Amino acid sequence: MRPVLDLHVETFTRDGVDILRDIRWQVMPGEHWAVLGANGAGKSSLLSIVAGYEWPSRGRVAVLGETYGSCDMRALKERIGWVSSALFEWLPSRQSARQVAATGIHATIGSWHALSAQDLMRADDALRSIGAFAFRNKRYGVLSQGEKQRVMIARALITKPDLLILDEPCAGLDPGARERLINDVDRMCAKRGGPTLILVSHHVEEIPRHGTHALLLKDGRALALGPLNEVLTDAHLTDLYTYPCKVTASNNRYTLK
Repeated sequence: MRPVLDLHVETFTRDGVDILRDIRWQVMPGEHWAVLGANGAGKSSLLSIVAGYEWPSRGRVAVLGETYGSCDMRALKERIGWVSSALFEWLPSRQSARQVAATGIHATIGSWHALSAQDLMRADDALRSIGAFAFRNKRYGVLSQGEKQRVMIARALITKPDLLILDEPCAGLDPGARERLINDVDRMCAKRGGPTLILVSHHVEEIPRHGTHALLLKDGRALALGPLNEVLTDAHLTDLYTYPCKVTASNNRYTLK
């Protein structure tokens, strides 16, 4: 099978500082990955490279069978859904949830394209898939943090991407909202024909039950990567967070103490 992701970031340098170094990472169809690490480890930089918004200083990136630098990036980005909290403040507060979700069709922010009835129906389907249909007509600006997260995910799902990147989707959520969102993401992972998931987080508790693999990133390098049961060990996480850690697993969910 052709990899969903195949990259080697030899270096990624910004302002003369190496942010990432010697990361080799391959994601196969049917796998769902978590990327874990402390603040400043390079998680968001790595995923912005995967999404095609940054480029390695030296290295090679291939996503969905297309090699960056020799493919139509605009067409490829339509097959990649990327949800980042950096977009939250850019979205217009007066638009309804379904209007915001529909802007994902053209990858725009605001009212740059007139939305057709068909666009809004597609938005409804995307909102329904992530448990957000009930508040589709609410203004985006009055939604809770958890509801905004769901709208953002629906916006990324509306083009039916083959790869979905969620950059800390549970940040700022209360425990109940976090669990509801994780469960909805998990159902999406379990669905036949759904996108490959890459989830960026600080917390093993946010890995859905259908997660399969993890990449631990420390100081811009891959500390460990592979199947969850091989990577999420006491020794690896103690090294990752530079603090004594104990990991337990129950019903395919992980807890860190």
